[in-house]
Amino acid sequence: MNFLRRMLFYQVSSLVKLAKTKNIEEGDLLPLPAHLHPETLPVSLEPLQWTTPKAFLFSLIRTLKKFLLPGYSWYLASSVLALLSPVFVNRFVGLISKGVTQETLPEALLYGLLLGLCGFLSGLFLQHYFYNTLQCYQVTTNILNQKIFSHSLKLSQSARQKSQVGDIVNHMSSDSDSVSDFPQILGDLVSSLFLIIGVVAMLFYYIGWSALAALAVLFTLAPLTNYVAKKFTHLDEEMMKHRDHRVTLMTQALNAIRVVKYFAWEKSVSKEVTEVREKELLSRRRLARAEVISSLGYLGVSTLVLFVALAVHAWRGQILDAAIIFTCISLFGLLEGPFGDLSRLISRYTTAVVGAGRILNFLKQEEVEITTKENALVGQPMGLEIHGLSLTYPGAQEEVLKNIDLVVPAGSSVAIVGPVGAGKSSLLSALLGEVAPTKGKIEFSKVLENERPRMSFVPQEAYIINTTLLENLSFGEDVSKEELRRALHNSCLSRDLKEWSGGLRTEIGEKGVNLSGGQKQRVALARAYLRKPQIVLLDDPLSAVDAETENLLCERLLFGAWKDVTRVVATHRLEHLPKFDQVLYIENGVARGLGSFEELLKVCQPFAEFYKEHGKTQGDHSSTTVPAETSVEAVTATDETDEKKNRVTEDEEREVGAVKGSVYWDYISSLGGDGKYTKPLILSVLLLGAIGVTLLPLLQKAWLSYYSSHQGEWAALSAVGIYGVIGLAVLVGSLLNHLIWLERGIRAGKNMHDKMLHSVLNSPVRFFDSTPVGRIIQRFSRDIESVDVYLQWSFDSAVHCALQVIVSIVLILGLMPLMIFVIGPVMALYYVLQRDYRRPAREVKRFDSVARSPRYAHFKETLQGLTVIRGFNKAPWFMRNFYDKLAHSQRMFYSHYMINRWFSSRIPLIGGLISMSTAVGVTLSAYYGVMEAGTAGLVTLYSLSFWGFLNWGVRIFADIESRMTSIERLKFFSNLPAEKDVLLKGEESLRLSWPEKGEISVENLKVRYAPHLPQVLKGITFHVEAGTRVGIIGRTGSGKSTFFQSLFRFIEAEEGRIKIDGVEIAAVPLEKLRRNLAIIPQDPTLFLGTIRNNLDRYNEYSDEEVVTALKHASMWEYVKELPQGVHSAVSEGGLNLSQGQRQLLCLARALLTKARVIVMDEATASVDVQTDATLQKVIRQSFAGVTMLIIAHRLGTIADCDQIVEISAGEVKSVRRPSEFSKEEIEESLV
Repeated sequence: MNFLRRMLFYQVSSLVKLAKTKNIEEGDLLPLPAHLHPETLPVSLEPLQWTTPKAFLFSLIRTLKKFLLPGYSWYLASSVLALLSPVFVNRFVGLISKGVTQETLPEALLYGLLLGLCGFLSGLFLQHYFYNTLQCYQVTTNILNQKIFSHSLKLSQSARQKSQVGDIVNHMSSDSDSVSDFPQILGDLVSSLFLIIGVVAMLFYYIGWSALAALAVLFTLAPLTNYVAKKFTHLDEEMMKHRDHRVTLMTQALNAIRVVKYFAWEKSVSKEVTEVREKELLSRRRLARAEVISSLGYLGVSTLVLFVALAVHAWRGQILDAAIIFTCISLFGLLEGPFGDLSRLISRYTTAVVGAGRILNFLKQEEVEITTKENALVGQPMGLEIHGLSLTYPGAQEEVLKNIDLVVPAGSSVAIVGPVGAGKSSLLSALLGEVAPTKGKIEFSKVLENERPRMSFVPQEAYIINTTLLENLSFGEDVSKEELRRALHNSCLSRDLKEWSGGLRTEIGEKGVNLSGGQKQRVALARAYLRKPQIVLLDDPLSAVDAETENLLCERLLFGAWKDVTRVVATHRLEHLPKFDQVLYIENGVARGLGSFEELLKVCQPFAEFYKEHGKTQGDHSSTTVPAETSVEAVTATDETDEKKNRVTEDEEREVGAVKGSVYWDYISSLGGDGKYTKPLILSVLLLGAIGVTLLPLLQKAWLSYYSSHQGEWAALSAVGIYGVIGLAVLVGSLLNHLIWLERGIRAGKNMHDKMLHSVLNSPVRFFDSTPVGRIIQRFSRDIESVDVYLQWSFDSAVHCALQVIVSIVLILGLMPLMIFVIGPVMALYYVLQRDYRRPAREVKRFDSVARSPRYAHFKETLQGLTVIRGFNKAPWFMRNFYDKLAHSQRMFYSHYMINRWFSSRIPLIGGLISMSTAVGVTLSAYYGVMEAGTAGLVTLYSLSFWGFLNWGVRIFADIESRMTSIERLKFFSNLPAEKDVLLKGEESLRLSWPEKGEISVENLKVRYAPHLPQVLKGITFHVEAGTRVGIIGRTGSGKSTFFQSLFRFIEAEEGRIKIDGVEIAAVPLEKLRRNLAIIPQDPTLFLGTIRNNLDRYNEYSDEEVVTALKHASMWEYVKELPQGVHSAVSEGGLNLSQGQRQLLCLARALLTKARVIVMDEATASVDVQTDATLQKVIRQSFAGVTMLIIAHRLGTIADCDQIVEISAGEVKSVRRPSEFSKEEIEESLV
């Protein structure tokens, strides 16, 4: 009994029963077996050869032999049983031909029953082969995902710049999937070869030397296979290259969606993505056509082989009776599957080879040597020494650091200052071990061999992960409530914590989307404090915070809690230099001076001039208001907050129950196109083609059946010739039918992608704040791939299977009406079985699809923070988090294929009952003389194939239903609420030159983010004269950013209005509004491409205008030295430029627009004071006469503003000139 339960996958039955009573949830699914968990690999990885793709793939087979040997054994047994079926057909039809007598009746019945038994056992054994190979799939996925993630954690900076995030994520998704499929591909290829050899051997037995002709035809297949494999490899590589590029473009656009919308670049992004998409679809079309033609070519070989074998047999004058004819048809029927799938197998094989090659190439990229063992002297400061350090980045010729010497005693502090691009960040990278010195060395005191100091690192752009505030702070460390309280106090987060309703359980959105720039930096500083570091490395983290908070951070943290910790700080803030023990001044990678602040002023002339000109402190901040501390009780209270109320990221959409008919119609309709009259015509052609392709093979077999019973009326060669002509019609019809399905499927995918792209790019910013980028990318990658590659093929196969089942039932019942009493109950049982199967199958498939996104999102998030992760030595923690997400995804997939095995192990029993019943009916009909041998052979063949069509039909219908979940998600993303826009009756209704002046009127503006949320702006009113500079000040959360979002109409006004030059912006088309405004954001964002197209996406400006903008932004001196000038490459995110350089290019971008209204959000926070002063001068000169709105965190930024608007709690508190504010009032509002 236990054996039978195992054979029928009885462990799944409880889940199937549960699905009858309710919609199953994730917790109801099957537990993941221990050997399939990512952290407990059941095999040794030593046999794996990470050299060449083929060496790796075949070493993978050796590695997985404990799973594959049983699996391949099941497949061998299934193939042997399949080869026995033609033997029993020969005996059975032979007895029918001779006439069934009372003596031969038991023998005929026995062979009929054996036919059904062979089909049942062959189908059952095949499911256990799939079970084993799918376990191999999961183990391989675990191996590759672990390897890719582990290698990614060690990627060097240069390697990271060579690989785009989208490409690396594709290695983990598409490439890993194709390689994991290889064990099953190999099993299918070997089985196909075994069947071919078996069929040829049996042909020799039944038709003798006539089989040589068939063998000669088969030998022609070898060079064709080699050619097709090479063709598929080339086309697949080409398609994957374009797909990677498209996903990378989408990823960077989504990561910078605010910039895209600020500058109204949606059309530019759409055009760029669509152009790459066209290339991808062209490659896909060529690949798919090759697959179809080769598939039918292989199928044609099986038809040709049978035709040649029968023709030669007849030509030799041999007997061509019903037994021989239907034995040959049965034998070659076994080849239809292998030959029909051979092109797909070759395509899958080449995809696996290409995928393995891409993964291996990625794994060969340069790694950073990481030591994870930390020094055990926690809490004890550690000194460091740098001797003769020179540094050159890979691929670069010039040194970025030249012969640097620096000694930092334990517990002391050193400030690194210098212009943008001087090498400050590069020095910190060297200390972190991110870049290996070309000369010199770095030594840490008290560190043993193979140890590293306990470090904290805070970069210019804070690294925030999409999780709770608590996890962002603790970063995998075990911290007490008292330590949290101190961290919050020292990082000035106490007040913010009180304002967040979720407290420490508040979810932080992707990339800290719901935090201000200053809050993100303070979270990063609190994290660094909780690390209990021996050495702290800070890369200008105070630039993003206001002046008072900066002073508090210095007082409490930098020179307070860390007073005994070794600190190395790259900074642009010169007013704090006297507090440091040492100051290192760098210019062009050369240390111009080192010593205390006072010493440098005396002995280092370059530094003295630098400080004299730019070191004026931005105000006296000695008197500061200390926010109240957060108590331990407050921290405890926030721990108990309901997390769901404080979530930023919305749960992924998932339908429940059967897929709606409207979803199917959406896809079927897209197959027909958009034409009112062409759509029904195209859909009719698809259906009629499928019917024709189903009936022609029946006609082919029916003709041979007729001939076998009327041999005296036709010459054997003539009969075989007619069979060949019908066979040619079958091939031509199949070719045309598949090509039409292919073309319509690709067009459907194109239309769905274009519609979704338009919908996503025109969605409001709030959608992107609440939806992880990884989830959106899943729609543009995996879900679109389902439509492009699989869905049209599944629909084609489903229609074919349904028609074959109908034909089989009609044929059997037409010739033996009494079989209705057998087929009726059996089909009722089949209906119940497939109904019970589909209920859990579709839900589990949905869970499986949803579970993939978090894995890829975590991977992408990890890639974006590698330097911080390594600096904190948190690679193991991120690896464990990845294992958890991978294990969850694997559990969903395991439940999915186990439900399939449960169903597919029962279907052969139904097919066996049909076959046995039909054989009994045929035997009795022949016994009573009402059925001829030819008819008996035809009915027997169709009854034998009946179970296969039933099994494959339900499987393919289930596959369609599960893949329709992709259509559900695409449909959801294609109908997102769009930003509210207006269409003017003509552009003449709005002045083409609008706005001419830049006068802004804000009248009783009331704004809320959602109908159920409170008002953020509560009726603000103020006026900005054209050409003036206006500072917008207020505490964090006062509504400053909300006003700016209202100005760009990211949020629509609930009441009130904003007017520019007398025109209400709500009446202006979004594109025109945003293209006539410009913003210089706090976080500089650049795109993969060139410097020029980062400034001018629409190619509207001349090179001279671009150069002028670069000159004004103080970037031309740098750009003109680059080999290709303004056409020089910018890597994804601008990683090949410093933070300051990125900001300067963003300034140049704003200069180039010549907008009459410019918005600045503390845009010069990340540049050095010298460049800052230059920029302030440039802004005054280049933006003369331009209206400027400036969010200010510092007094210096608003010192020369014409007026200041103070916003408090969503209301305008005052509008005054700067001279009318007291220093204390401004400082209070800058917090």
